[in-house]
Amino acid sequence: MAATLESGRMSPMSPEQRAPVALGLGLGLMALVAALSSCAPVLATFVQPQAPGGTITDGFCPPQPDFLLFERDGVVLAVHTRLAGSGRQTVYVSFEIPAHQRVRLIGTALEATTARGERVASPMTGTWYGSRNRAAEVHPDSLMRGNTERLRYGTNTGYRLTHHDFFLFSAEYATALGDTFTVTLPKLVVNGFSWDTPQVRFVRVRRWLITPLNC
Repeated sequence: MAATLESGRMSPMSPEQRAPVALGLGLGLMALVAALSSCAPVLATFVQPQAPGGTITDGFCPPQPDFLLFERDGVVLAVHTRLAGSGRQTVYVSFEIPAHQRVRLIGTALEATTARGERVASPMTGTWYGSRNRAAEVHPDSLMRGNTERLRYGTNTGYRLTHHDFFLFSAEYATALGDTFTVTLPKLVVNGFSWDTPQVRFVRVRRWLITPLNC
């Protein structure tokens, strides 16, 4: 027992008795915090996009692959990748475009270069997402006009909710690109001006993440 009866009173616990009690309380507190926050640390391995001028952010439910973000005139360009199964790889390029902004892709394919120097291009397909759960097919070389509606539930971009029009493009590669590869983005024009983006290098990394338990 943690304490003994002596003359009708509880005697104080010795240091040896207090240690396991403190440990139990500590573990119980950690479990309570984890349950309340619904999060837990996890050691994840995934392919991370990297490029000068870009900002890396986690997806909604880590360890989903990281997103690499670029921004110009309120337009947010995001790049990430996922395995599509059967050794296939998919690279995604998306745009959050606010009102009064226009974006055009000069090109309809994404070119990837493997660590062995092999080059492969894949055509992009796209979808536009707007308010009231509206969505429609969009061609990569179409002029993308922005819109913003604050008084609505945002569109899930994979890394946050946005109140701007959201354009998502993807290119699937029939062969695995490996743990390290580089993607060359098409030329971009924003409001009539060229937006020169760097090549995006994908590298396999391993790091600790805080992930929601309900993902």
